[in-house]
Amino acid sequence: RALISMQYPSVAILGCSDSRVPIEIVFDQGLGDLFVVRVAGNCLDTVTMASLQYAVCHLKVKVLVVMGHEGCGAVKAAGLPMEKIDQEPAALSTALKGLKKSLDSRRLDR
Repeated sequence: RALISMQYPSVAILGCSDSRVPIEIVFDQGLGDLFVVRVAGNCLDTVTMASLQYAVCHLKVKVLVVMGHEGCGAVKAAGLPMEKIDQEPAALSTALKGLKKSLDSRRLDR
């Protein structure tokens, strides 16, 4: 009940939405200890940026962490050929294309 009226996280984390990477458990933290923004592939767009800015400006968070992980399905999907990405639903296709632009294709070929 104490968390209903206030929160005092000390760290904001941009992490993947992958269900295998529960950030509070990874860092052994409880409710209200971390301000977590989870999005597939750790994509920084207007909404995720605004959420992190809220944490800094209004919750006075002093530390920002971008936490990736191995085997990210979104990053793997962004490495697919464009023809495959174009077959995905519109919003997913757009997100994957944004991720694909950020990937170093030479590293994907390894």
